[in-house]
Amino acid sequence: MKKVLVAFVVILMAAAISGCKKENNGSAVYNPSSYSNKIVLSNLQTSSDSIVLRWSKLSNNRFYLYLVIRRDYKAADPSIFSNSDIIQEIYDPSVVKFVDHNVPLAPYLEYEIIGVLVDSITSNYSFIYSNIVTYQRSSIKTFYFNPTDVVPDIPNHRFYVIEADSGKISLVNYTNASIVKSIKTNSTNGFCDLGTYNGVRELYVPRNDGWVFIYDAETLDKIDQINAGTSCGSVIFNNGKLFIFGSSDYYYNDMYVIDRATKSVITTINSIDYMRPKMIPGSNTKLFGVSSSYSSSGDIYYFEFDANGNKIVQNYNYSSNPTDFHAFEVFPDGQHFITSSYGAIYASDLSYVLQLPYGDYEFSGFAFDATSSQVLAGCRNYKNIVAYAIPGYTELKTYSTLGYPAFIFNDNNTLISLSSTTSFSSYSYGRDFIIEKVPLSKQAFRP
Repeated sequence: MKKVLVAFVVILMAAAISGCKKENNGSAVYNPSSYSNKIVLSNLQTSSDSIVLRWSKLSNNRFYLYLVIRRDYKAADPSIFSNSDIIQEIYDPSVVKFVDHNVPLAPYLEYEIIGVLVDSITSNYSFIYSNIVTYQRSSIKTFYFNPTDVVPDIPNHRFYVIEADSGKISLVNYTNASIVKSIKTNSTNGFCDLGTYNGVRELYVPRNDGWVFIYDAETLDKIDQINAGTSCGSVIFNNGKLFIFGSSDYYYNDMYVIDRATKSVITTINSIDYMRPKMIPGSNTKLFGVSSSYSSSGDIYYFEFDANGNKIVQNYNYSSNPTDFHAFEVFPDGQHFITSSYGAIYASDLSYVLQLPYGDYEFSGFAFDATSSQVLAGCRNYKNIVAYAIPGYTELKTYSTLGYPAFIFNDNNTLISLSSTTSFSSYSYGRDFIIEKVPLSKQAFRP
């Protein structure tokens, strides 16, 4: 990942040929002591949202530019860095101050100034390295996850992170921000669910090999398994029944209703789109489903079963509006559901209602306040959670967060957010996360 400075010289020479120079955003002229052969970086000045760097002037007639370096790792060699570590280029030798307004959420940071000199005759470059100054925040605790899903267990103040890496499952206590236990399933896991069977709290994990593994929700010990006979993408447990969505072949997908006690198939629904179902609150028999997020439009479904798990109703609608089974929640009253990064809302008859006023926001997930009078949308490209009125869907207020909310849940009118430390456009790569608690009663800023 890291690249030696020789690689960066090529970039510098190209910049010199083109004559382009970047704006000195956040910088200002400062007049400290100056040296011809060294750079001294002073102690950092920190605030809640920025860090100010000041350094000695490089008084050298071969001066070409300063590179402002920021690393989130300890450099073994100050002359080696990745191109992403360069946060500013300054071409004026008298500009020896820079304000970092985009301080990343990391427990450890280090800053360095590199002076680049160029010989006007030979065009050879040389480099002068400042001292390294560190910034450490022990209060920030990060977790590296590659999540495909997060399953909340609100009564017990925890959630389960389902990861793509080796099918890893982590039980996380969000009260004290700790990982209770992790296991590797060595499979590709789909959307999981929690349930209680014979007095035992269970975690149901659908797998790409056609099985649903059942784990003790407290210990993550495997206690049972059920064969669905096809690659499983999602599972819902309710009223002693498992509703398993699977892919039967390249073109067709099926849903199976399987009895948890006997493991026998009650109902099979054939030839439906690749989708994720969710149970309608207060119902043991009704489901909504939305298709995958790989296109700008998709299929949406409504299913109804009798108490024994036999299908009664299956409705389908093709929506020209976006769907996304990652960002998908059913309203508490069961009369609507919301999906996609634009907040598309549908009624129970599968008719399209509207999209939230999203502007430049890209939504990652949704939750509801305690009175069901607000829908809350986490943003994957802004450090915000936005509240919208129910009904009407007018934007009410915005809660600022430290990270980019990826998965949000309401615990007693406090939003729990598993927030990415960086903005993201997909769920398919690993990165650092923090756990945030956002009281909905706290002061929020209005748009």
